[in-house]
Amino acid sequence: MQIYYNQLDSKLNENLMPIYMIAGSEIYQEDNCVNKIIKAAKHSDFLDHEIIYVEKTFDWNSFDSVNSNLSLFSSKKIIELRFLTKSVGLAAEKKIFEILENYSEDNIIIFRLPSLKAADYKKKYLGSKNNNVGLIRLFPLTKKNMIEELVISSKKLNYKIDRNCINFISDLYEGNMISANQALIKLDLMITDNDQINLEFLKKVFSKDVDFEASNLVDYSIEGNLLKINSCITFLKDNNYPAQYIIWSFIRSFRSILSNIDAISSGTPKEDILKNIWPYERKNLMSFSLSKLSQKKIESYLGILVRIDMQSKNVLNGNIWDSIHDLAVSVAKNKLSVIKYT
Repeated sequence: MQIYYNQLDSKLNENLMPIYMIAGSEIYQEDNCVNKIIKAAKHSDFLDHEIIYVEKTFDWNSFDSVNSNLSLFSSKKIIELRFLTKSVGLAAEKKIFEILENYSEDNIIIFRLPSLKAADYKKKYLGSKNNNVGLIRLFPLTKKNMIEELVISSKKLNYKIDRNCINFISDLYEGNMISANQALIKLDLMITDNDQINLEFLKKVFSKDVDFEASNLVDYSIEGNLLKINSCITFLKDNNYPAQYIIWSFIRSFRSILSNIDAISSGTPKEDILKNIWPYERKNLMSFSLSKLSQKKIESYLGILVRIDMQSKNVLNGNIWDSIHDLAVSVAKNKLSVIKYT
């Protein structure tokens, strides 16, 4: 069953489905969907939450053991599968369809899929006509969508902020909803009793921040700009920027590059790929990325990102900001560093 993003709250209030599929490239909305599903599931006593990363060499037999509840005393579980690959792949499609046909009522499974092509949504493994499946297809944010999200967020924060200020934040971050929402949250730390939230105030406190966001860190890393990498990481760390968004910004960017590398390998001219990229600055960066990075190196970086994510959840020891810095420098120099994971 297809569920539109703005319908998810009402659908979760009606009933909880055993399987959810989320596909798209909008990280903020994807995280929102997952958090809402997990919250609803926990209200229904699905208390355990396990995250599985699906890489190119993922062994689906290992998933079977996680998905099986052999003990009479085992708790109900939420299983979240995060795809790091640029596409789902035939083996995964077949396995997901098997799961749809033989799901366990003891588990809720959330598939966080990569971006799909329009034709992919007709495939049976997505369960668009299956009443036990919630298929959430995410579309790129328009300015109107972004303003709506910021209004919702400001209400949750109990802010009294006028529409002109919301519009300013939306324009300033140009479709980057994660950064725009972080900017909104930071207002609470920046204003004093004598400050008034108006356009003049916002221009003063936010304009200088735009160069230091998660997506920019990825760009600086690919460009090899070590000075900006250091400045950006210092800013993100000092402002308690969520490490999870940095991790996923790297993953999304690497997925896009891998997809274009595959297209070139299949015979698509590089010029045809680049002419569909906008704005101009992104075109130059993608061209440089395709010349600089190889599939093998990107897959190694993705593996490191999985381990950094495990650090963020205290599954592995280590300072996550040191690891993010080490990864960024590795990408900048296009040379894998030795990151310690214990």
